[in-house]
Amino acid sequence: MIEIIVKATTANLGPGFDCLGLALDIENRVKFIESDKEFPDKNNLIYLSTKKIFDLSGKTMPILQIEQQINIPVCRGLGSSAACIAAGCIGGNELSGAGLSMDELIKIGTEIEGHPDNVVPAFLGGFTVSSLDEGKVVYFRQEAYEGFKYAVMYPEFTLATSLSRGALPKEIAFSDGVFNIGRASLFTAAMIAGDGELLKYACKDKMHQPYRKKLIPVFDEITSKADSLGALSSFLSGAGPTIIAILPHGERGFEDAMKEYLKGMDGNWTLEMVGASNVGATILAK
Repeated sequence: MIEIIVKATTANLGPGFDCLGLALDIENRVKFIESDKEFPDKNNLIYLSTKKIFDLSGKTMPILQIEQQINIPVCRGLGSSAACIAAGCIGGNELSGAGLSMDELIKIGTEIEGHPDNVVPAFLGGFTVSSLDEGKVVYFRQEAYEGFKYAVMYPEFTLATSLSRGALPKEIAFSDGVFNIGRASLFTAAMIAGDGELLKYACKDKMHQPYRKKLIPVFDEITSKADSLGALSSFLSGAGPTIIAILPHGERGFEDAMKEYLKGMDGNWTLEMVGASNVGATILAK
């Protein structure tokens, strides 16, 4: 038996569409237990990712039971699929003795997920910038600045990534592309330097949020309220519907005021205050 801890992740971070990511201190725990009973859901992402590693290693996957302690909200834009993939790949690597490197596991995980923005921080923790270059995952990883905390706000309803991606245009204006390059660069610098003032300008986006927020009717109201309560920036997490506000670590009063405000919003919203996580996916026990 082995147990793996894997963290939630938020991607895009405003203007960094499909390239910026951050691990958050919300975790799932996954146990792999050898069993004589077949795992019932062969389409489960953890199972599929584990089997992928066994297949690549040329070894037969034993009969396993997979037990999960789930704290990452599912289909809310918090990297629940990337967490499953990371846990499965690492579990498969350990159980098969494949001996794949972290970079190899990240490449396999990205092939399963389709893009690296959640996968890289799920494996490595911290703040990451990643891109695909002819099949190779090229990434930068930095310890997340400890002077920020994150208000993670998610509704009762879910939002499938396929639906959220379907809301995006096939083309954007050249000026909007220039706008986003500048803001994504500023956001990266702000996260590395821990510059909260820069974040106030860096989190603006013209590539995906203007289109996806139509799927979340109260998006503008919630982000405006968060900003009025002292948030340095606020953005749609991944494909949504989760909204995250970044706050100075020493801030007081935001949580109570925002929870009270969210009571009046349609969708039965939950707010969790969390830190970033600099710990990647970890094998806890054997």
